Amino acid sequence: MEHSRALQVLSWQHKEDRLKCREFLRDIQQQRDKTSIRQRIVQFWKNELQKHVDAEEAILFPFLLKHQFPFNFMNILKREHETIRLLAERLNRNDEDYYLYKAFIKLVDQHSHFEDEFIFRKMEEVISPQELSQLNVSMAAVGK
Repeated sequence: MEHSRALQVLSWQHKEDRLKCREFLRDIQQQRDKTSIRQRIVQFWKNELQKHVDAEEAILFPFLLKHQFPFNFMNILKREHETIRLLAERLNRNDEDYYLYKAFIKLVDQHSHFEDEFIFRKMEEVISPQELSQLNVSMAAVGK
């Protein structure tokens, strides 16, 4: 789904993440070299995804709380972030398991989809475009 320009940074990051997830899943399904897949997924986590998760927790979560976003959505976001972190820690232990790789990548993809389709849509319904633009600027500043 295309979102307003006010959510451009977050939406673009999710699109990029989901493309990488599909690439990883294709490699896993083709049972390519486990060590190489793990290294690439760990690099993805450390160089891109972890920063994105940290930024959401530091900027997006407080923003949503300020706007009294529904608790059930917030709870899902927090739980999924915790699970993504736990799986990332397992990846760092040199576990060479396609199942672990697949679980991590599928959760990241599912989480990005949930935010795009439910969280962002709800944000656009209940939060002014001006405030969403301020959020977009804050998220863009973290990404630099």
